[in-house]
Amino acid sequence: MNVKLILPAVISLVLFFSCSSNNNIVALKNERKGTLIPTVKLAVSGEKKFPLDSISAPKTPYMQVFAGDSNTTCLSFLNTYASAIYIYDYATAIEKKIIKFSRNDKDGVDNPLGYYLKSKDSIYIYNKKNNQLVLLNDSSRVLSRISLINDQSFHELSWTFFYPQYYPSTVAPLMSMSNQIVFPGQYMFSLPDTIARRFKFESHIDFSNNKVTFSRQYPDELYGHNYFWENEGLFTNVYSDIAPDNKMVYSFPVSHQLYLADAGKEGYTPVCGASNEAGTITSFNKKLSGEELVLKVCQTDLYAAIKYDPYRKVYYRFLRKAMPDATATSTIKDKPLSVIILDENFKYMGETAIGTCNDFNWENAFVTTEGLNIEYLDKNDRSESFLYLKIFKPVNLK
Repeated sequence: MNVKLILPAVISLVLFFSCSSNNNIVALKNERKGTLIPTVKLAVSGEKKFPLDSISAPKTPYMQVFAGDSNTTCLSFLNTYASAIYIYDYATAIEKKIIKFSRNDKDGVDNPLGYYLKSKDSIYIYNKKNNQLVLLNDSSRVLSRISLINDQSFHELSWTFFYPQYYPSTVAPLMSMSNQIVFPGQYMFSLPDTIARRFKFESHIDFSNNKVTFSRQYPDELYGHNYFWENEGLFTNVYSDIAPDNKMVYSFPVSHQLYLADAGKEGYTPVCGASNEAGTITSFNKKLSGEELVLKVCQTDLYAAIKYDPYRKVYYRFLRKAMPDATATSTIKDKPLSVIILDENFKYMGETAIGTCNDFNWENAFVTTEGLNIEYLDKNDRSESFLYLKIFKPVNLK
């Protein structure tokens, strides 16, 4: 099961919040199951492969696509082993540049998990150790360190009740909007009411002065209320993207709804983002053993990334489909992977099963003029010589 591990000491601090045998159960029913009529499907329109050197491998933890010189499109990815960001020409798959940085805690980035390339001399790298953004110039010299926990001690752990933890990925990235970085994080545990009513999971970092502010509470109907969602962080993941008209759109794993929000303002407008096939998603009535949790996850529909395609004016929403016949030997990687297509007004257009989570590293997905790019895990490439992408486009059903 691919969940993120957190410090045992932190877990011990919060177990008393979430292990009550008197948990309320919320059942989030898909009211539109079986009623939606598809008009399009996703079809593979192309493939790309990027050559990797001997110290790079597929399933890179983070990618960013950006506009390079002469309006070329560049694909970059993080190589934590080499302490570097690799940059390729997206169209030709030719390597253009490698940005190396120090892993020394005093002079560099000790534990890099993600980044935002603002310009050649403004490179923001998220450092999991100390929970900070490190700003580098084009010579990889540290210009500043920006605390995301208000300069509290990272090792004291009490900050986890007030500030988000971050596990950025290509589908949960650092984004640029209105002269700031928008960086979605999450609360790693089941949200008790005392925290749900004040906790904000999204940080905003001002480019002009590095000031950090926080926004976005979890939707009240999904979390809090003594609902128990386990302590693995899988059920409190936040996926978001920039939508048209200065808005943000959010996808939560347990909700058939999507949540639209005005940038810079609190509050949401729920919109239907449901699959035609997903069933009721229920919270837990007790803490489960590791095996019980894996089985529950495998048997439950879980939504994931939301990506807006400005070239086709559609949204893509990922769904890790339930396996009703899952057994003790099943894993989350065995779950079928589907992509739901919604138009710019969130009207359902269709959905397509593209394989399993063993076939695609769906956390590496992004949109270009060519379509929806998703990393494909080619089992025949035993030498791991290439990073593969499959490109999908919506096509009308006949």
